Amino acid sequence: MRTSFKNIAYALALVTSFTFAASAKETETKKASGFGTGIYINKAGKINVLVNKQDAKDNTTLLIKNEKGDVVYREIIQKDNQKFGRVLNVEKLEAGQYEINVVSKDETQTKSFQLSEQKTERNILIK
Repeated sequence: MRTSFKNIAYALALVTSFTFAASAKETETKKASGFGTGIYINKAGKINVLVNKQDAKDNTTLLIKNEKGDVVYREIIQKDNQKFGRVLNVEKLEAGQYEINVVSKDETQTKSFQLSEQKTERNILIK
């Protein structure tokens, strides 16, 4: 009984050490993000884009691309602007798949969205 308890304890210790080693390697390989983004739809049907950069050394570019990859909106935010927000009115864009890219230095963060047409109902009234 003592031998099997020791074997279980050794096995548990071995598995735990491998788990911590694997976790440490994953943490080392992950690169710290140079900026954070918040992208969401507001009640008015527009898209809010919030960006918080860690440093103000580089310009930031805000892009909207259609499903073909064509840029339909581009804005360059100056490097000294560390925190900023934009409200994007997508009302005039055609229905389809789009993506928002926030680019600063070598890093890009991307969110996708889809615009679809609302079908209107036909009403028939007989008098």
